[in-house]
Amino acid sequence: MRSGAVNRANKATSAELEACISTSRESNGARLHFAVKISSELSDVERERIWNIFESNMHLFYTTSSFGWDPRAKKEEMFHSHARLVLCERCDDAPLGSESISPESRIVAYTIFRFEREAKQDVVYCYELQVTEESRGLGVGKLLMGSLFDIGSRWRMKNVMLTVFKTNSAASAFYKSLGFDLDPSSPGCAEEGDWKDEELDCDYVILSKSIP
Repeated sequence: MRSGAVNRANKATSAELEACISTSRESNGARLHFAVKISSELSDVERERIWNIFESNMHLFYTTSSFGWDPRAKKEEMFHSHARLVLCERCDDAPLGSESISPESRIVAYTIFRFEREAKQDVVYCYELQVTEESRGLGVGKLLMGSLFDIGSRWRMKNVMLTVFKTNSAASAFYKSLGFDLDPSSPGCAEEGDWKDEELDCDYVILSKSIP
């Protein structure tokens, strides 16, 4: 059952959600623009770009996991009616030697999230955080995660939660650096939030961090 706070948050417009974040930022010399959209507001070009980034980054992780590679089911999850997205666009020209950014879509990173009730708490659940290879190292991932905390705080959520593959060591290290820890609901949670979960037959963990 959803709480009143989750219901109110799910009724928020993209403009109301976008008002919670900084939409223009500069990071390591790159000019970035952030926008919030509800999944139903995405154009076909944006959906294709979002999917292509996901496939490029995550295909190998999924094909070697217990989830398997199921594009149809994954697209249904990513573009669900309750899905909200923070999109990051590069406003400057692509650096020399890098893949050029299509004029049709300058999306280089995004996060997909939902407002949900988990373990009797209202949470922002981060379903995806994806950054194109050519835009890594700009601090975009950190800025996108910060936007989830800003949105969650405004709409009275308690935690940000997410799922990460154990084999995705770079993502795990990134989330740990931001202060995420093993959530008590995770299949890999030992006593007192210990990370010692090697003996459990599960290829993912659930992480969380409280929203200040």
